This record gives sequence, C-alpha cells and structure tokens, in this order.
Amino acid sequence: MIKKLLLVIGKAMILIIGITFLSFLLVYHSPGDPATVALKKSGMRVSEEALELKREELGLNDPFLVQYGRWFNSFFHGNLGDSYKTGKPVAEELYKTIPATLLLTVTALALTMLLSFPIGVLCAKYQDRWFDNAVRFATYLLASIPSFFLALMLMYGLSMKLKLLPVIGSVSVKGIIMPSLVLALTLSAWYIRQIRGIVLGELEKEYVIGLKSRGVAKNRILFCHVLKNCMLPIITLLGMSFGTLLGGSAIVETIFSWPGVGRLAVTSIGARDYPVIQAYVVWMALIYLLINTAVELLCQLLDPRVRREKKVR
Repeated sequence: MIKKLLLVIGKAMILIIGITFLSFLLVYHSPGDPATVALKKSGMRVSEEALELKREELGLNDPFLVQYGRWFNSFFHGNLGDSYKTGKPVAEELYKTIPATLLLTVTALALTMLLSFPIGVLCAKYQDRWFDNAVRFATYLLASIPSFFLALMLMYGLSMKLKLLPVIGSVSVKGIIMPSLVLALTLSAWYIRQIRGIVLGELEKEYVIGLKSRGVAKNRILFCHVLKNCMLPIITLLGMSFGTLLGGSAIVETIFSWPGVGRLAVTSIGARDYPVIQAYVVWMALIYLLINTAVELLCQLLDPRVRREKKVR
C-alpha cells in the first residue's frame, strides 16, 4: 500500500514538473509583456523607465530557469504567488472560480447522462431501425457544429428572440441553463454513440446468448444483465469528461462570461500572467491525476475481475 502511494506521489511530481516547465516555457516565449499589462491595469503612464522598474519588481529580467525555479520553490512551499494583472493572491483568484466551474461541470454531466443514456440504450436495442438511423444522423450533425457556434445559436434563439434566458451567464438557475446545455449537447453527440457501441458489444457476448437460449426475455436481459455490465466503461467515460470540464470549458465560459476557471485561464494567457497560468496548469494536472485514480479505484471496487487482474500483475 505504501509502495503504491509513493509511486502515485512520484508520478504526480514528475507530471507537475514536466507540465509546468513546458507551459512556463511557452508563455515565456509568447509575444506581449506582463509588465505593460500590470501598469495599464493600475492606471500608470507606460514609460520605458516605469516598464523597467516593473519588470525588475516582477523578476522578469531574470533568466528563464531562474524565473521558473523561483516559482517552483514558492509553489513547493505552498505559495502560488500574486497575479501580475490584479496584484491579488493567485490562490484567491483560483478559489473564487472553482465553485462556478464545479457547478457547471456537475450540471452539464447530469444533463448529458439524462439525454445520452436512454437514447444510447434505445439505439442499441433498435439497431439499424429508423430510430437508430435518425439518432446517429443527428449526433453526427451535432458533433460537426463547433461549440461556440452552438452557443451563439442558443443565445440568438432563447435570449434574443424568445427572451427566455439571460445572454450573460450567472451563477443562478436561469444563468446556468444555456452554458450547461451547450456542453451537454456537445458531449451527448459523442456519449450516445459510445453508449450504443458499449451496449451492442455487451449484447454479443456469450452469456447473453446463453440467457437467450434459456428463454429469458430480451428486455430482462438488457435491463437486468447487460446494462449492469456496461457501467464500468461508462464510469470511465464520465471520469474523463469530469476531469476535462473541471479544467474549465474555456470557449463556453468566455462566450457566456461564466466566472469559471476556463475564462480565468483565457484572460491570464492574454495578459501573460505567469503565476495564474502556472496555478491553472497545476490544477489541471492534479484534477486529471485524482480523477484517473478515483475511477481506477471505483472500477476495482465494482468489478472483482479488475481486482484479480491487479493481483496477477
């Protein structure tokens, strides 16, 4: 157990060092000047002398490795630094946006499963019939529409024409509907096909043939046996999507002005706000690591076969 824990911690450290180093390198060589952004935000006149003083204050004149080493040392001691753009602690900036992103993620995934699971199962049950063909055509069409265009279509229809929902997203019942609906529709186009494929693959297994030969009703086989065995791959899909959405859906959050992590990342990249960008990268790395570990443990808990395979290895 201790060996496994140390292995997970070691992998986490290697992942964080590698990802943060690469992101720091990319931002370091991107055009723009954080000192200019910071001075404009504070209302000061941007002169060469003021810029030089600000760069010195922020440590931007130091070599790349010195800047990265200083940031990593602070991070290792639990200090994410201060935002170049706002001057506020990065941890405070991040903590303010995480609840909004978490709320949007949970709502979008709940809508996705409400849409995808029954439709995907019905498509598998009525394979190659009119319902299955119509849904597959609709999912291919939906998958080909970019999320930003789908967001603009919903804004035009539900906000500007019907005036049912606000254009700008807010942390409220009405404000969350459109952002979560865009994410749910985009994910459902993929989920429906995945669930259909998982169920069809399970229906071809030998135990299903055995149940049919014993005269067990098709609906009983599907709903009492097949769906139970389809849960593991579906949980894995949910885990992957949960991690991705928790990282912030930058396009959707920006379009709807949703106060989440994705929107914070976009504005920080534009301002070359190194501390915030690095904090976002660490957040993403930790989220994927934790979600993957949780999904793996859950699969072992639900399926004895996975536990046996782990013991054999």
